[in-house]
Amino acid sequence: MRARAHIKSHPIHPILVSFPIALWTAALVADAAGVWLNHQLLWAAGFFAVIGGCLGAALAAVAGVMDWVSVVPPDSSAKKRGMIHGLLNSAALMAFAAVAFLRENAFTEPTPTVLTIELAAVGVVMFSGWLGGTLVYRNQIGVDHRYANAGKWKERTLSDFDQPVCNQGELAEGQAMLAHIDGERIVVARCPEGMVAFADHCTHKGGPLSDGAIVGCAVQCPWHGSQFDVHTGRVISGPAEHRIKVYGIEVRKNEVYVKPDREPKKRRAA
Repeated sequence: MRARAHIKSHPIHPILVSFPIALWTAALVADAAGVWLNHQLLWAAGFFAVIGGCLGAALAAVAGVMDWVSVVPPDSSAKKRGMIHGLLNSAALMAFAAVAFLRENAFTEPTPTVLTIELAAVGVVMFSGWLGGTLVYRNQIGVDHRYANAGKWKERTLSDFDQPVCNQGELAEGQAMLAHIDGERIVVARCPEGMVAFADHCTHKGGPLSDGAIVGCAVQCPWHGSQFDVHTGRVISGPAEHRIKVYGIEVRKNEVYVKPDREPKKRRAA
C-alpha cells in the first residue's frame, strides 16, 4: 500500500527514521566513551547527537502518523502493531529529551542516570525498529506495487452506493481498486467471469485484499497468503477460517455500481 507521506512514490518515514536510530546510538557510544576516557569533546558529541536524534524523530513521527492513519487497514494486526511502534518511539523521544534536559549543555559530563536512560531508550528503539520492519516486510505497509505489473493504483471515495465506482474499461483482468463507500472499504476487481466486489478486510489478520493478487476468480491476501473465492467469499486456502463479505455488482451504461450486502452466490461444482 503506497505511503501517503512520500516523495515521487518513495516513502518519507523510512528515510527519516535512520537519523534518530543512528544519532541516539552514537550518543550512547560517545557518552560512554567520554565518561570512560574523561574526554569533553566526546561528551559534546553525545549531547549534539541527542539533540539531532530528537529532531529527526519528531519529523519521522509526522510522516509515520500520516501513514498509520491513512494507509494501515483498520481492525488489523498491522494497526495494533503500528500503534505499539509509535508509542515506543514516542517513549524513546521523551527519554532522550529528558537526557538533553538533564545534561543542560554540551560540556556537562553524563551521569550514570543519563547513561542508564540512554541505554534503555536505545533498546526500546531497536525493538520498535524490529516492529517497523515487520510492518514493511510482512504487512507491506508503504510498498508500492505499481511496478509489479499490477497497473496503476486506483482508489475512490464515494458518499453512498448510488454513485458509480468506475467505468468497466478502467480495470483489466486481474486488476483491483479500493473504493471507500459510505464508510466501508470495498474491493472492485475484474476476474475472467466479469466484475466482482468484496470486502477489503481479510478475516485472518485484517490484511488489505485490495493490495493482494487476483488470480482467476480468487484473491490472495498479501500478508499471510489466505485465498478467497471472489464470488462467494468462501475460504479456498487458509490460514483464514471465515469467509469474506461479498457485494453485488450492477453495470449501467458501462458504469459499475456496487450494491449493498447480499447473500453469497452459489457456484456450480466444477
